[in-house]
Amino acid sequence: MQRIYVLANPKRKPGVLAILRSLLPWLRTRATIVKVDQDGDGDLSHVQADLALVFGGDGSILAAARRLYGNPVPVLGVNLGQLGFLAETSAAELKLTLPRVLRGDYVLSPRMMLRVRPAGPGRDYVALNDAVLLRQPKASMMTMDVRVSGEEVARYKGDGLIVSTATGSTGYSLSAGGPILSERLKALIVTPVCPHTLANRPIVLSGDETLEVWAETRTGAPVELVMDGQISCSLKSGRRVTIGRAPHELNLVTIGRKGRYEIIRDKLHWAGWVKER
Repeated sequence: MQRIYVLANPKRKPGVLAILRSLLPWLRTRATIVKVDQDGDGDLSHVQADLALVFGGDGSILAAARRLYGNPVPVLGVNLGQLGFLAETSAAELKLTLPRVLRGDYVLSPRMMLRVRPAGPGRDYVALNDAVLLRQPKASMMTMDVRVSGEEVARYKGDGLIVSTATGSTGYSLSAGGPILSERLKALIVTPVCPHTLANRPIVLSGDETLEVWAETRTGAPVELVMDGQISCSLKSGRRVTIGRAPHELNLVTIGRKGRYEIIRDKLHWAGWVKER
């Protein structure tokens, strides 16, 4: 039987335990359950399974992607939230979807991830959606000097800077005026947050490029570095941060029930779209 590693964080989705209780007996008739992981933390790079089943919304998949980093296990998201771009099936549809997946009737969608490396002592980070440099709430406007592969690109002044993957292009970057990219693109989107100059626009770079960012506040107040909107650290003003493509990707399972752009049209309620009858 196929081996399934189940991830479900009740702190993120309080209703997930009731759903698991109803589905686990059925799941155990279809596959071997390696573990039902409710911790929401810990390194899963060495977990051995044929499928990682993530119950939650896109936020749960973002957290799982960082925990599984370096592990090629395919990931299927079960959407329990509202606005889901990554979790393609729902709990109600799982009994139809999972048998197909276990038969191998699915497509892998490799998703580029970011490696984020603050200069000096401290840890490196990975992110699936984005890495964001932000001024702290009571700090003054920031100045952000950006170099791409050693070349000076721009000096932004504003509230922050978003460096996003194509997967993250429908997240914070989109809210700040960035473009939507096909998930197949290995690219970086650099989007300023509330830029002081309207001429500062988002730019799209090859995923093979490496960014260096120096974010400095007028008063010398610390800068906040946030990954995927979930983990953060405080950096000294002016400290360099290097952001580029991570060596490993997330293997996201897609079942072809909906196309990427159909999902975008539905989730974002695009105007002007009339479905054929």
